[in-house]
Amino acid sequence: MKAAHLYKWIPVATEGELLWLKYSFGPGTANSLALKLRDGTWLVISPPSESPNDIYDELDRQGGVSALVAPNAYHNRGQPAWRLRFPNAVSYAPVGARSRLSTKTPGIEYRPLDELARILVPEGMKSPDVMFQIPATLGAVWWMGDQFSNSSVSDQIWPLRLLARFVGSGLGYRCNSKPELVYVQDRVAWLGSIRAALEKLPPTVVIPAHGDPVTEDAAARTLLAIKAVDTVSLNRMGV
Repeated sequence: MKAAHLYKWIPVATEGELLWLKYSFGPGTANSLALKLRDGTWLVISPPSESPNDIYDELDRQGGVSALVAPNAYHNRGQPAWRLRFPNAVSYAPVGARSRLSTKTPGIEYRPLDELARILVPEGMKSPDVMFQIPATLGAVWWMGDQFSNSSVSDQIWPLRLLARFVGSGLGYRCNSKPELVYVQDRVAWLGSIRAALEKLPPTVVIPAHGDPVTEDAAARTLLAIKAVDTVSLNRMGV
């Protein structure tokens, strides 16, 4: 997928300490998030695959990249190229994802994520998909991971849009209605831990793994997305 809106770092916060980027993985798009660390270098969550040189250059001019994060076992395609461009960078991933990552990105060592940043690994998961809670000048910014999306028709070719309906995804801001397909073992525990975290530190901005950032009423809309999945669960149980 090629479009003019891809592969551009866009500020999330006015101070420039957070940048997001939308990239193509073939039939659809996914997001990256770059966070400026205290030492002036950058941490990149889900580094984009097939990046043009100016994407690397922009971060290199502003301090370079020291940390590359695979937030789950699947967002890994950009790791080799980014490690090649920034050989001193360290790769991080949740412990439960490292077995698959070792086969998909051989030769890359992943350190535990809890060494790095404030993260949330929701309860009830069979394969971890990490959420980040990032303080910024505008309030808390959350990276929500693969189970939340805010996609439009420009983010997916039509066969993927059709498939999305069958795997619990779709257009607009939503929580996946079939999370058990890949990541979740206990839906009740998973949703409950996310809801508790939202109440403790409500986000001002949400960056899902796919689609556009949610910049208005992010906390309330995320709670509504979770409620919709709760309703799907109750309907299936006949409650």
